[in-house]
Amino acid sequence: MPIHAGVPFRMVRLVRPARREVLRAGAAALGMVVCRSASAAADPNRLALLSDTHIPGSPETESRGVNMTANLRQAVKEVTQLEPRPAAVLVNGDCAFLKGEPADYRNLAACVAPLAERDLPLHLTMGNHDDRGPFYAALAAQKPARPLVESKHVGLLETPHANWFLLDSLREVDVVTGEFGEPQLAWLAAALDARADMPAVIFAHHNPQFTAPGEGKPWTGLRDTASFFDVIRRRPQVKAFVFGHSHDWSVTERDGIHLVNLPPVAYVFAPGKPNGWVLAEGRADGVTLTLRTLAADHPANGQRVDLAWR
Repeated sequence: MPIHAGVPFRMVRLVRPARREVLRAGAAALGMVVCRSASAAADPNRLALLSDTHIPGSPETESRGVNMTANLRQAVKEVTQLEPRPAAVLVNGDCAFLKGEPADYRNLAACVAPLAERDLPLHLTMGNHDDRGPFYAALAAQKPARPLVESKHVGLLETPHANWFLLDSLREVDVVTGEFGEPQLAWLAAALDARADMPAVIFAHHNPQFTAPGEGKPWTGLRDTASFFDVIRRRPQVKAFVFGHSHDWSVTERDGIHLVNLPPVAYVFAPGKPNGWVLAEGRADGVTLTLRTLAADHPANGQRVDLAWR
């Protein structure tokens, strides 16, 4: 299955053989594709989490004093050197620089090509600087044959200890506001109910925003945060929401749900903040997150956070 930019954006089942046939039948009913881990040497409990790569069309382009292409290449190199290998690599939106130009995604495809060479499955979500059309044009195998939610880029990754729901919060290209929308939230509720016996992690670009913006100011996070949290708060299998967008590494909690704000691979918004990526290692009762900063001498490099499920 490897292609130039990774593997198709499909649901990856990493399950014990005794359950595989049952799960394959259930997935077919939902229009999903079942496949095993790309490499027997991969650890099915390990995932590499990246966000906010902001890749431009030209590898020489810089922003805020950062060469985004060089940063992503470094992060990809570090991920490919992991032993044991992770089961998959997830990039949480704002894959492209500003407006999701075709050249941005061509450069992105070149940057992530080494993942395919190491048989590392790649999954990307959409952020406000992405554009699904050019994205699919440059990374054609990422386009699902049958979308789970019409006009949205949605996926489901099943690992031994948790289901990862990969959602699409892109509302309008190059507009800061994010939104899931009613059809996607309805799909999420149904998909969660069908998997109530397994911990769930929600993975999407925009941060939750629990208060409305002031008069004349736009939403900067998810404008349907309240509806989204109504769906996940009432379902105890949902343990965490992993997002990016704000370029600010942090781990907090609300209503027993862990809120994990991934660091950017690209540039930070405040001096001293780390950029880099996160290694997630699943356990039966939670997940361990390890921050890998691009600057090896950053004081937060190697920081570990052990999250216990509610």
